[in-house]
Amino acid sequence: MKFLLPILLLLLTFLGCAQKNAFERFHLKNSQELAEDNLQSSKIVNTKAEVVAIVTAVYLNKTDPKIYKDYEYFYLYLYKKNKKSKVEFYLNDTPAILVEKLPVQNEFTALTSFHAKWNKYYLVGFTKQKKDTLHLKIQLGQNSTILTFKH
Repeated sequence: MKFLLPILLLLLTFLGCAQKNAFERFHLKNSQELAEDNLQSSKIVNTKAEVVAIVTAVYLNKTDPKIYKDYEYFYLYLYKKNKKSKVEFYLNDTPAILVEKLPVQNEFTALTSFHAKWNKYYLVGFTKQKKDTLHLKIQLGQNSTILTFKH
């Protein structure tokens, strides 16, 4: 009898949590959950180890494979200290074939729930890749960072 009550309480505790996941408390839609699973951020630093930009990318092919299937698509938002710095995008050392600047409020804003007017927003497309690992390089002048996604 001593062991029965604690075991029942422990069993009820674990059974009550079994059907929940981490995203339920945030009230996210399925597309937002997929975007969070396929979202990466990085800082771009210069040779003096100073942060010159912050970039966040969502791999759209994993969020909605029915729409994003012919090319490799990424939704990016970028904050750069030097507004005049030229930004370039590469996927596995191949330059982007589509770079579309987006307004702050755009069709992808709901995926990340982040929209700040000081960021620059982009839809970037690349040719379809055969490799399992995708290396998205964001080049800002002489500085760059690489985000790695699974295909």
